[in-house]
Amino acid sequence: MNRRVAYFVLALMCALFAVEAFVLPPVTPELKTKAQEYYNYECKACHRWARKFAAPPMRDNVEHYAENPEGLVRYLMHPTPQHPDEWPAMEITPLTEDQAKMMAAWLLYIFGNPDDPGRPK
Repeated sequence: MNRRVAYFVLALMCALFAVEAFVLPPVTPELKTKAQEYYNYECKACHRWARKFAAPPMRDNVEHYAENPEGLVRYLMHPTPQHPDEWPAMEITPLTEDQAKMMAAWLLYIFGNPDDPGRPK
């Protein structure tokens, strides 16, 4: 009887302290299309992929978060100026969590696959 109680308590503790794992959506053709459309509509006016324009190159921004995709999602949901002395603050509506995960998945995919034909210019 004591083992059953111990297993129950252990299972209960595991359930109480379970942490939801952070997962980006898979980069499907549909996600690529949707993310690229969003980028072209919301980001491209200021961010070019590999060169400075009206904002830092997107590739440099993504590289900063290459090992921290959750940080990229948090940033896209709550953008704050990173280099206020060099660039103005972004004038975008913060992304929803789903939008931020979609964009982070696609941007990190493009960063890791620079020859992808859907890579921004």
